[in-house]
Amino acid sequence: MKTPFVKNVVGTETRGVSQREGSVSATARYLIDSRIYTLEHNYQVDDLISPMIPINDAHLVLGLEPLETIRNLRYISEATVVILNTHRLYPRNVIIGSEKEKKYPSNAEIIDVLDQFARRTISMDFNELSKIKLNNSIYANIIILGVGAKEFKEILNKDAIIKVLEEFFKGDKKNIEAFEIGYNLITN
Repeated sequence: MKTPFVKNVVGTETRGVSQREGSVSATARYLIDSRIYTLEHNYQVDDLISPMIPINDAHLVLGLEPLETIRNLRYISEATVVILNTHRLYPRNVIIGSEKEKKYPSNAEIIDVLDQFARRTISMDFNELSKIKLNNSIYANIIILGVGAKEFKEILNKDAIIKVLEEFFKGDKKNIEAFEIGYNLITN
């Protein structure tokens, strides 16, 4: 909301998925200044104020876990940029072996599916990068946020995001460093 190109946040939805032991899917919709980004569809006013992202209509997906990302494939289309953390959090039934016939798909299989649907897929083990650069995997999601901000730099104001991170994390400079690491991963 602190960037002049974001006109309004029109809705959010957060949903916990208990079978993934607390993993969460969150969606947010923003109205973007039409001079910067045009909508290709013929939206009705009701569509724009709905908290739900229409099917095949996400422009940016931050995939914090591979299998959860693929479970939300319905939002992804040829207009979507997917930033995928390849660090896997295995479902409880896979860990304890209660469902021997089911197996967690490989990252290669997941990326292959995403590449068939998305405009662009950026994937790496952000947890590992966070451990290497910042000695803790806890900053992986902030690195992913930095990558997303760079991908949509015409819309997402870097300075505004850094200011929000500074206010939210109150002096933890590693979050700003993590954001910068992600932002600088993309060269364009």
